[in-house]
Amino acid sequence: MAEKVLMKVLDVTQGVSGKHPFFLMLCEAGGSRKLSVMVGPFEAQSILVMMRGVSVPRPLMPDVYLNTMQLFGIALREVYIYKVLDGVYYSMLELEQEGQIHHVDARTSDAVALALRFDAPIYTSEELLSREHIFEDGHGAISIPVSSVDIDVLREALTRAIKEEKYELAAQLRDEISRREKHSS
Repeated sequence: MAEKVLMKVLDVTQGVSGKHPFFLMLCEAGGSRKLSVMVGPFEAQSILVMMRGVSVPRPLMPDVYLNTMQLFGIALREVYIYKVLDGVYYSMLELEQEGQIHHVDARTSDAVALALRFDAPIYTSEELLSREHIFEDGHGAISIPVSSVDIDVLREALTRAIKEEKYELAAQLRDEISRREKHSS
């Protein structure tokens, strides 16, 4: 079993891309490494509502899941972010019902929204965190591993790299886009 690293929800920030306007920022507990997960606006809202203690007039979908799970005696023991592939993070819910443990695949944004509602821990592997954490240059700029973003963001970055005459970066982005397009066909 891979070494687990406890993660904390740091923030949800708005990005510059129109397709994926929000980023969920997770930080290693007691450390400085961070993961950046692209999420949609509804997923961002369901996380921010819990983080900020905002009450909403009607339950959001994670609230419906929470209420249903509690009704049937199902507890969320933990969330485990176990892989990232082509910009998509994969997570597993570890559920317990009447002493039985069950594992359910989930989108990371939904898993985190549930973890916040259940006050359940969020983990990832040391290997994934070491490979995928963002790098900060100390002047406010960050670098996100190419595997952590989707193909549309890569295409935008390629256009920007060509416009700024950063041809080595453009070649790397082009190669990654080609690899993903071959992989998806």
